[in-house]
Amino acid sequence: RGYRTEDNTSSDVIYTERPISDYQQIFWEAFPAGSGPNDRTTYMFTYIDANQDRPSLASFLETYWDILPEYQNVKLEDLEFLRCLFGFFPTYRDSPLVPPFPRVLQVGDASGIQSPLSFGGFGALSRHLGRLSDAVTEAVEAEALDATSLGYINAYSPGLSSAWLFQKAMSVPVGGRPAPSLINEILGSNFEVMDKLGGKVLRPFLQDVVQFGPLAQAMAGMTVTRPLLVPRIIASTGVLPVLDWTRHFIALGMYDVLFKISNPLKPLVEKIPDKSERFYWKRLLEAWEYGSGNDYK
Repeated sequence: RGYRTEDNTSSDVIYTERPISDYQQIFWEAFPAGSGPNDRTTYMFTYIDANQDRPSLASFLETYWDILPEYQNVKLEDLEFLRCLFGFFPTYRDSPLVPPFPRVLQVGDASGIQSPLSFGGFGALSRHLGRLSDAVTEAVEAEALDATSLGYINAYSPGLSSAWLFQKAMSVPVGGRPAPSLINEILGSNFEVMDKLGGKVLRPFLQDVVQFGPLAQAMAGMTVTRPLLVPRIIASTGVLPVLDWTRHFIALGMYDVLFKISNPLKPLVEKIPDKSERFYWKRLLEAWEYGSGNDYK
C-alpha cells in the first residue's frame, strides 16, 4: 500500500527488465489490488532446477527487496507491506501425474495439471473442475476405481507437455552461457508475433491454453521475423529437448484432429449402456478435447 493512484492503473504479465544473471532470468507480474486504489500486488519469479550450485531461495527473496523500487519506481519506505508470500512450486515433467494406487486420485496442484509456465494451480483446477467432478462421479458409479481407470481422468495432455519447452527456454542451466539478452529477445519476439496475429492466438496463451493452430502460427511467425533467433534457442535448450517437444507438438495436432472428428459422437457415447465402457469413452473424448485446448471458449 502506498502507490500513487495515477500510477496504479495498469498491469504487467511476464514482464522482464533485466538480463540473465546468476543463471536465472527474473520475471515480474503486477496489478492493482482490489483492496484500495493505492494497493498493488507484485510477483517476482524465475524458473530454476534444484542444482545445489544455484543461489539460495533466501537470496532470491533479498533480490526482490533490492530491485522492487527500480521496477515500480517507488521507495520501500513509502510502502506499507500488507502481506509477503514466498515459496517455490515444484513441477513434474511427466505430467499429469498417474495415480499410483486404487481409490486415490490427486487433484489440483498434486495432480500436475497446472501449467509449468504460470504454475496456475487455481486456474487449472477451475478450468478442469466440471470435467473432474463428472469423471469422479462416473468412476464411482461404474466402480472404475482401480489405478488404471483413475489414470484416464488425468490422461496424457500434449498441450501441457508442449509447454515444457517454453519453460526450458525461459530458464538457464548452471554452467550455461547464453547471451544475457536471449530470454528477453525470445519474449519480445514471441509477444510481438502473437500481438500481430490477434486475440485468437494471444488470449489462449495468456490463459495457459496451448492449441495447435495458434502455436503453429506463432512459431512460424517467429521463424519468419527472427530466423536467427531459432538456432540460438536450440543451442540454449539443447537438441534433445527440442526433439522431445516435437513429438508432443505432433501429438497436439493429432489430438486436435481427433477432437474435431469425434465431437459429433458425444451423444452416442452418452447412450452406451455399460457404465464402465461409457466411462472409458467419455474420458477418451475429454482427453482429446482438453489435451488439444479445444475446451477453451
